[in-house]
Amino acid sequence: MNIYKKVSLALFALILVGVGAPLVSAQGMGLDYQFSSGIASLETDSISIKVTGNNQVPHFHWWDPNNPTVDYHVMFVKMYEANDTDDNGVYDHNTDMIVGAPFALPTTGWDFSGFEVEEVDGNATAVHFNFTTTETFDPRPSGMDFGQIPTLSPFDVYIQIRVHLDLTNPSEMKFDLIVDGWQWTYDTSFMVLHFVVNESNHGQEMGTRDVAGFHKTGTKFQFSNGYFEYNETALAAQNQVQVTASYGAGDEAQAGQSIYLAFENFGNETLVYDPVLGIESATSMTLDSMTLTIVGGLAAVVLIGAIVVKVRK
Repeated sequence: MNIYKKVSLALFALILVGVGAPLVSAQGMGLDYQFSSGIASLETDSISIKVTGNNQVPHFHWWDPNNPTVDYHVMFVKMYEANDTDDNGVYDHNTDMIVGAPFALPTTGWDFSGFEVEEVDGNATAVHFNFTTTETFDPRPSGMDFGQIPTLSPFDVYIQIRVHLDLTNPSEMKFDLIVDGWQWTYDTSFMVLHFVVNESNHGQEMGTRDVAGFHKTGTKFQFSNGYFEYNETALAAQNQVQVTASYGAGDEAQAGQSIYLAFENFGNETLVYDPVLGIESATSMTLDSMTLTIVGGLAAVVLIGAIVVKVRK
């Protein structure tokens, strides 16, 4: 084979690399979404998610689509005011006293907003939606002696769950929690949001057992390749509110770990908070089209140079 044929083959190889590059980069462009029977479903190449707002308390259900063997579940169970009895700034389930009755989140009455979709060249790159409810909460537990605390009376609580999935972070889902109308009994107490995290075999709609390998590292609760990440601050009228976290077996009937997020007193303002759920995907090298073209070009140049040197010899 003469030098011209060899150079031609090398250039042809370069063209193939250039054509293949956009095909490889397009694999990460998928974002699917739908809503049916009170369940919003979302999926990227790195995470699959269901968010349920009707017929049960708000329920986040997600798994790794590349290894669909285990599903993770987080349920937002209830919220309540509590005194920091041991004065350590963290809610201790077996020590700190709950003020009044807990507000058990409703299983119905959650309104779905519809999807707000961001697109690039006709492809969905981000999806946002809300579940919203307003409930009348009576904090007066039956049989409670009200002589030692101020009078408690019913009040309306507004809760909105804002879900965000963006292809810039395709392996995680952010959800904002908005709470408005909360009536405090004490200025020094904090509000506790109580979640339960558990897992199931893939395809089951509810968690059936404790999550494997549950542990806390920094601001992240991790279990197998799933995680629940919280922020140490929230917002109330643009003011930062300190947030602390604790966990334990809890007192719920379902299996799983309880996660308690405690918010310092935010008065009569609206609380805005944004935890994250996600999948720790296996490390892989993803190259965009420009990088692939450059790498292919360099490889072709080296190949051509080697052919020329060999021919000259």
